[in-house]
Amino acid sequence: MKSDLELINDKNFWVRLNVAKRISIEHLPRMMNDENYYVRCEVAERIDPNHLPKMMNDKDYSVRLQVAKRIVVEHLQKMMNDKDHWVRREVARRIASEGGAFANEHLQKMMNDKDHWVRREVASRIDPNHLPKMMNDKDYSVRLQVSKRIDPKFLGEMFGLDFDPEYQKELINVLAEREDLRRV
Repeated sequence: MKSDLELINDKNFWVRLNVAKRISIEHLPRMMNDENYYVRCEVAERIDPNHLPKMMNDKDYSVRLQVAKRIVVEHLQKMMNDKDHWVRREVARRIASEGGAFANEHLQKMMNDKDHWVRREVASRIDPNHLPKMMNDKDYSVRLQVSKRIDPKFLGEMFGLDFDPEYQKELINVLAEREDLRRV
């Protein structure tokens, strides 16, 4: 019977995937460039985080997403412009929760991301003082997220920004739910 190390290069990816799940962590770098993205995802989930920068530019977004979930926060800014919006969204989430003093600086750079999912993530996490810059976002779902956290003095202005009846109805619901706007 072959050992796990002997099976690292097996021609069947299911075998290699199972090896990646079981093999000792110190041997995982040998599998970082496996031809199958399932195997590389498993490697990204288990490998020592010091090796993850070598996987930041993997050709498959699911591998890069796993990297973004685990990489040391100092490397996240290098992934802020990843070509996949799910990766950039995870980067925004991690920067906000673990980025410390520089979190808002990096999130400001992501406020104009081309994808509305990323901008919504930023709007849900950035310091509320920066939200007025996002209240004119072209996507109503981003503006809706902004309306949940922005200083109330800007809400009147936001209400007049969009005449879409669906947006107006949603905004009214958001306003009704905001604790800071309720009177005792």
